Amino acid sequence: MTNPQYGPACTPGHPFVAPGAPVAPGMPLAPVAPTKPGHTFAIVAAALLWAITGLALALLAVVFAMVGVWGLASGYSGTELLGDVLKLGFWAVLVIAGLVSLLYVPGFRRLPLPHRLAVLGALACPLPCFYAFLLYSG
Repeated sequence: MTNPQYGPACTPGHPFVAPGAPVAPGMPLAPVAPTKPGHTFAIVAAALLWAITGLALALLAVVFAMVGVWGLASGYSGTELLGDVLKLGFWAVLVIAGLVSLLYVPGFRRLPLPHRLAVLGALACPLPCFYAFLLYSG
């Protein structure tokens, strides 16, 4: 059953149209708006920056876990290890809160979401990458 006036996408039985909802031309049917062509570079840049950041953080997490296990095996006190982990966790939460709060600053909020995520990725990327390179350089 299709709606002859608006076509099959605006049919009342379509999965994105609620039962009993009025059907009108131009009614958005998809839950997410399509990406504008001008945002493609920002989306790719944001994905790349956040992927690099995530990989660097994963490497650092594995190394910190290995150092913690080696420290516990060599007699390092569990309370000292917990204190060190809590200090690192405090700084991580502080940085994450700063990045999330920057996401909602009024002047920054005027940017489209892909551009905001690219800027936040550019701000979040250098510190984990610096520590990952520092780890590899010995």
